[in-house]
Amino acid sequence: MKKKRPTIHSVPPVAPTARTEEHWHNGADIEISFYARSLHHTAKLLLSRLDRTEDPKTAWDVGPIILLYRQAVELQMKFLVGEGSRFLASPTDHITLYKTRSLRWLAQIVCQIIKAVQWEAEFKCAGIANLAEFSAVIAELEGMEPISAAVHAERSKKHLGDVPPQLSKKKILEFTPKLDALIDLLAATADGLAATADLMEIGPGGHKPTIQ
Repeated sequence: MKKKRPTIHSVPPVAPTARTEEHWHNGADIEISFYARSLHHTAKLLLSRLDRTEDPKTAWDVGPIILLYRQAVELQMKFLVGEGSRFLASPTDHITLYKTRSLRWLAQIVCQIIKAVQWEAEFKCAGIANLAEFSAVIAELEGMEPISAAVHAERSKKHLGDVPPQLSKKKILEFTPKLDALIDLLAATADGLAATADLMEIGPGGHKPTIQ
């Protein structure tokens, strides 16, 4: 059975700024959205086929899996920021949004948007109860980048084939269900922001108000 995405019910207290024609995705939102879904689907498929034994020869098989999750989360946060930054006093620059790879920076903007529209109570999912836990999960995910984790852990390795603790199979198997729920939450929130902004721009009677 297909999982139902969480829904966002609150109405933002402030009107969005005018929509511009410039987007970080240059109008390729549908294609990138499908790509993000493919990344997530492939990550779950690889995870389902992961050798869960402690064989050192397969210890690093989690690397490609977490990279796929990382990029899926990055893209979903970019979609959310792209739709939601209109509710901020200073919308996020679309070029900066396109170029950044920092999950922590994106998470900070996501938190600003959620607070601006007062959706703190709705922005939660399995394993993430509030914005502080959301930020902690994002920071943890960023620390799982395989090459960076390997470089920083090199001096503490005791055996050939050891992986950093944050990339152990046990850790990944415990962590990825939280990422599955988070990806769904980010996608649903981005959809909710887009729909709410459109409704507020159209206004009562089907007429778009003039936004100064």
